[in-house]
Amino acid sequence: MTHSHLDHIIDIAYILDNYFNLRKKSLNIIGLPQTIKAIKENFLNNTIWPDFSKIPLTKSDEMAVTYTELELNKEYEIGTNESIRAFKTDHTVASCGYVYTKKGASVLITADTYSLDTAIKEVDLDEKISSIVVECSFPSEMRELAINSKHLTPQLLFEKLKAMKRENIAVYIHHIKPAFFKRISDEIEEYKGEWETIILKDGFFVNF
Repeated sequence: MTHSHLDHIIDIAYILDNYFNLRKKSLNIIGLPQTIKAIKENFLNNTIWPDFSKIPLTKSDEMAVTYTELELNKEYEIGTNESIRAFKTDHTVASCGYVYTKKGASVLITADTYSLDTAIKEVDLDEKISSIVVECSFPSEMRELAINSKHLTPQLLFEKLKAMKRENIAVYIHHIKPAFFKRISDEIEEYKGEWETIILKDGFFVNF
């Protein structure tokens, strides 16, 4: 979980509801303390949706939901030669991105963000990172809206990437608003310069 905005947490409700009778283990929601607090108080709160942390599963004694708070910049081992680390990002609520590492290679994922300062610092300091996954929500003519909502446009994205010292980085782009997909895709081609860019689609695998 990167932050508490509805488009990033909405599927929790349907997973809990539609698969409740099939699950034997708790759904562990992992995120920043501020994100978990927002979900508890404003979403899974018995008003918007049931508080599943107090509802046991039918096929086990475990509660349907548990929560785990993340610490920024702490490396978490999640498998053999596999780890993940959260870093702070710049959005309208507390948010984070992740550096995912497997077998000595890493990919950086920003999620929603405006400033890329922390992401660029991570990449410049870590030679293991060969790829970044970055958002680009609005067309460049909506620059003011993007800035106010702390999102990126193609123009803003590639302006900010100029600060990165490394050049051998693949840029994967996601979080494009569907209504602007064609316009943003065209603008990415216009502004990307020498950057190797790929627009992510459902089912695409990022190789790093």
